[in-house]
Amino acid sequence: MKHFLALPMAMALMAASAPPVSVVTADGDWSRLPRLGQYGYEHLNTKMMVKLHEIAMQRQCALPGVVGDRLDFGISFAAQFNPDGSLHQIVIPKLNCPEAEGIVGGALLEMIHGGDYRPTGKNPDGWYRGDFTFAFEG
Repeated sequence: MKHFLALPMAMALMAASAPPVSVVTADGDWSRLPRLGQYGYEHLNTKMMVKLHEIAMQRQCALPGVVGDRLDFGISFAAQFNPDGSLHQIVIPKLNCPEAEGIVGGALLEMIHGGDYRPTGKNPDGWYRGDFTFAFEG
């Protein structure tokens, strides 16, 4: 029994000691970066989509893709990975809405850590671009 608990505890300690990933906003053109591999939307959080939809419908912020009561959200983003393949940084475009930026950044962190996006190894500098899109109608 002790051996079964040792591995999860060791992994938790390693994860806790990993350097934090920064999520920043910036205006930029990431079109020349190689694409991240995208392997689905398995870790796309429905609560995140609902919250962004609420922000858009209540006109708290002008989010891209609002059409009536539908949110067709779409942004491109950049992600930098360390040589060992771990995520170092995510750069999302400025939405001029700190709450929405935090939600999007958190969703991308969850999706990248979950394996929905992965580096392809095509860029020795570790920078890649990805597209984050979803549609939600209330």
